[in-house]
Amino acid sequence: MREYLLSYKEQGKTILICSHSAEDISVLCETVHEMDKGIISELEK
Repeated sequence: MREYLLSYKEQGKTILICSHSAEDISVLCETVHEMDKGIISELEK
């Protein structure tokens, strides 16, 4: 699944991923946001 998503990333496409896996997030994402009690904030990578 990672390779599939990475191929879309290489094409410049935007993908929304919801995950609790820090490893998946670090490999697949350039920008990371967190939702806590209904408040969304951008996290530094």
